[in-house]
Amino acid sequence: MDPESEPERIGFLLLPEFPIYALIPAVESLRIANQNCGRKLYDWRLFSTDGGSVKAGNGMSLSVDAAIGQTPFYPTVLVCAGNHPVQNMPRLVLDWIRRLARHGAVLGAIDTGVFALARAGVLDGHTVTLHWEAATMFRDRYPQIAVVEQLFVIGERRLTCAGGTAALDMMLELIRRRHGAPLAQVVADGFVTQRMRQAAEPQRLSPAGPSGWTDSRLGRVVDLMKQHLQSPLRAGELAGRAGITDRALNRLIKHRTGETPMRYYRKMRLAAARNALFYSELPIQDVAASCGFSSASVFCRVFRSQFGLSPREYRRQITPEQLRRFTPATDPELRR
Repeated sequence: MDPESEPERIGFLLLPEFPIYALIPAVESLRIANQNCGRKLYDWRLFSTDGGSVKAGNGMSLSVDAAIGQTPFYPTVLVCAGNHPVQNMPRLVLDWIRRLARHGAVLGAIDTGVFALARAGVLDGHTVTLHWEAATMFRDRYPQIAVVEQLFVIGERRLTCAGGTAALDMMLELIRRRHGAPLAQVVADGFVTQRMRQAAEPQRLSPAGPSGWTDSRLGRVVDLMKQHLQSPLRAGELAGRAGITDRALNRLIKHRTGETPMRYYRKMRLAAARNALFYSELPIQDVAASCGFSSASVFCRVFRSQFGLSPREYRRQITPEQLRRFTPATDPELRR
C-alpha cells in the first residue's frame, strides 16, 4: 500500500481529570476531515495507563481503546491532562513517553499534559504553551523550558496547546499543513467557527477600558504585574516601566478596578497563590515565596483576610468533587 494513502495514526493519552471539552474538538476535527475527504486520513485511539475508563474534570467517565502497555508504537501521541497534573504521572507513563521520544514520535500536550512531557525530560530546547492558569506553576517547576502564553505551539516534533478551543485551533493547523487550507476550512465550517485562529493569538483578551476598548496602558501595567509576582514592583517602578506617571497609574487602576494599584497587585498575587494551592502540593512557604510574600505567616494572614480561611484550610476543603467543578482564576476579575 502507498504510505501516503495510509491514515495518520494519532493517540490520545487521557490522564485523570482531563478536560473533555478540549479532547472532543481535537478528536472530532479528525473525524470531520475523514468524512469530507472521501478517504480515511486519520486513525485515532484513546489510551489510559491501565486500559480502564478515565474520569474527566467534569466527572464524566470515558472508555479508552487500550492501556499504554498494550499499545503498539504510535507516531503521534497527545497527552491530555487537567487539574492537579503533577499528581497523575506514574513512572509507567513517564517511561512510555521517553520510549516514544527515543523512537522519534511526535509528542504533544493538551492543556496541562505538558507537565508530563516536562517530567519525562522530552521538552529540553523546546518552546511550549499551556493553559494560562497553570503557566506560573509550570515556569516555577521547569524554568529551563521556554513558555509562551498563546493558543498553541507547533515545533520540531513537539505540539502543545492551551486546551479548550485552542485544541481545535491546533488540529486545524495540523490538517492545513498536511492536507491543505481548503480541507482545514471545511473542518472549521463543520464546527461553525468563523475563522481559523493563528498560533500566536493570545489566550485571553487584554483588559478593556471603561468604554469597552482596549487600554494599552492598562494592559502594560497588568502584564508587568503578572511578570513580577515573585518579586513585586513598587508603584513607582510599575508606572515608570509602563511609561506613565504615578498619578496616572493610580487613576487608571482605580477607575477600572475600584482598587489602588498595590491593592489590586496584591489580589493578583493572592489569586496566583490560590492557583498554586489548587494545582500543586507545594509547601505553604514555597507558595508564599513564589507569589512575593515575605514569609509564610504574612501570606497566611493576608490569604485569610482575602478568602476567609487559611491556605491549609483552603486545601483541606477542596474535595475531589469541588476540584472537578471549580478552577480559580489567576487574576482577580476586573470590575466592569
